[in-house]
Amino acid sequence: MKSLLSRRDFCGRAAALSVASLCHTRYARADESVKVGWPNETEQAILGSMAALILERKLGVKVERVANLGGTGMAQQALLSGAIDVLPDYTGAWLSNVLKLPPIADPQSAYETVRSNSEAKYRVTWLAPARFNNTYALALKSTSARHFNIKTISDLRPTAATQTLGSSVEFAARPLDGYAGMVKRYGFKFGSLKPMDVGLMYTAIANGAVDVIVAYATDARVAKLDLTVLEDDKLFFPAYNAAFTVRDEVMHRHPEFKPAMEAVTATLDAATQTRLNGRADIDGLDCEQVAATYLKEKKFIA
Repeated sequence: MKSLLSRRDFCGRAAALSVASLCHTRYARADESVKVGWPNETEQAILGSMAALILERKLGVKVERVANLGGTGMAQQALLSGAIDVLPDYTGAWLSNVLKLPPIADPQSAYETVRSNSEAKYRVTWLAPARFNNTYALALKSTSARHFNIKTISDLRPTAATQTLGSSVEFAARPLDGYAGMVKRYGFKFGSLKPMDVGLMYTAIANGAVDVIVAYATDARVAKLDLTVLEDDKLFFPAYNAAFTVRDEVMHRHPEFKPAMEAVTATLDAATQTRLNGRADIDGLDCEQVAATYLKEKKFIA
């Protein structure tokens, strides 16, 4: 079987720098380049690459790419500290990690909450969100789902104590929209929880090392492995619509970035983003190559 190890470890192969060292270089540099960063996630690497390419090839702005910024929390701190200037992020992740607010399931309410709070408190502008909602989703092999007639997360209650849940390290640790919050909402725990790299998580469920995984809604490997996504029947998982977050200083310097980038995100629905993710995670293409091909197809860049 072809390895399903995620491109998250390979997209944008620039060495990951600590936020502290990034802060030093941010204030030490004399040029006016825009730093576009993203964490170790395929989708955010593709989106971040789109932003970098729009800035460079459409707007003529000098760009510095800062790839592989660990998890989402580290990338968000890099933005808030000024270590990076642009970050593709998710409404639900910002609500939980930065604003420390309860999850909001309604996409528009989630976006309005993060937008207004971010501009007022952090001098960060949220551009208009994409249409797709890359929320967390519990998934298991379709053969098991059919055999045990499991359709919702609540249906796992009778067997969860004997099962192993695989998740990202971040999901295992996040108190509000992660494992602890899910357990509180649904009222049951799994027999064991195995935090791991997202790519390894898909390999683990394929070879039977875990029984259920915390997947991403727009991950092409869900279909590739014939997994069944369970209904979130208690509406625990919040909206995770993707959008670009930009430090206000940079937004004021390059106001043309807003309409240019929002034109791109307006074309990204769930099916489109899932296909792009699959080009990296399954077909093995470099994330920037995936981004550039899409932008050229849509005539956003030459």
